[in-house]
Amino acid sequence: MDRQKQFFRNALIFLLLTLAVNAVLNAVYDRTMIYHRLNRNQDRQFEEYNDTLTFLMLGNSHDMINPAITGNSFNYASPGEVYTQTYYKLKYILEKTGKAPEYAVLSVDPANFSPKAENTLKFDGYWRKYVDYPALARETGDYDYYIKWFTGRFCAYIGNYKFIYMSVLFRDADFTQVKNGYRPPRDYRNFAEEPDRNALGLERATSYLAGYGNKPDKGPETYFRKILSLCRDYGITPVLVRMPLTDEYLMHARKLVDLDNLDRQIEEIAGEVSGNYILLDFREALSGRPELFFNADHVNPRGADIVSEKFRARMQAHINP
Repeated sequence: MDRQKQFFRNALIFLLLTLAVNAVLNAVYDRTMIYHRLNRNQDRQFEEYNDTLTFLMLGNSHDMINPAITGNSFNYASPGEVYTQTYYKLKYILEKTGKAPEYAVLSVDPANFSPKAENTLKFDGYWRKYVDYPALARETGDYDYYIKWFTGRFCAYIGNYKFIYMSVLFRDADFTQVKNGYRPPRDYRNFAEEPDRNALGLERATSYLAGYGNKPDKGPETYFRKILSLCRDYGITPVLVRMPLTDEYLMHARKLVDLDNLDRQIEEIAGEVSGNYILLDFREALSGRPELFFNADHVNPRGADIVSEKFRARMQAHINP
């Protein structure tokens, strides 16, 4: 009996130590992970934003529209963000902060609607602030969302070891460059200098668009509709933007997806749900200018500023015809 008591006591001590170590590791990861820090820095800046909010830019790292150029704007786009996360973030903003923009700016590129998009929810340690994982599980029938909530809450570091390495590399990251949520795009590589741009265009297009089919994937479409419904309910005008892509990316994308047909379907959804929306097509605005891209589907700072100027001009013409 004494040996049995000793066994259970040792097992309990081991369990408590394991839980304590896990809690420390999770807290350290949550506090130091580079993308958590970037996103929470955006959150702080948005909380402090008290100017007129004409444009609220939403989306991911493709959505590089500079608030310093557009004026009265906040760029709340974050790395790897998909429509599901954007919906819950916008819902939180409208319900909890009262900072409703006049225009919500959202990219409508092929990658946003691909079958892979909704399978790439990540950074759950941060996103559990916004995303209702149990609701997602019920709506989709995918009970892995419960696991994502659990790991995001209690052990977010598990399986994310490459981000631990990245966070060590960028532990001294300079966030002073981030203004009104906008983090200038990466600039340590120039797509024009790549020796085989065609291969890189193929790689990027295939990674996003392989297995697409002939219509938007159901998951992204569902939350795209929800975003538009939120905008309609709060009197916000959606501004749908096709962001610039390189010639190499587009050449291979068109082999994988009927872009014209996809664009028509997206516009039909926007018209059906919101009725009132603005479409800005910059997809080929930087054609023949590889020096304005970081890689096949991301602009660099110069490219971002050019697109931001085009955005400002088009919106000024719309607001003041």
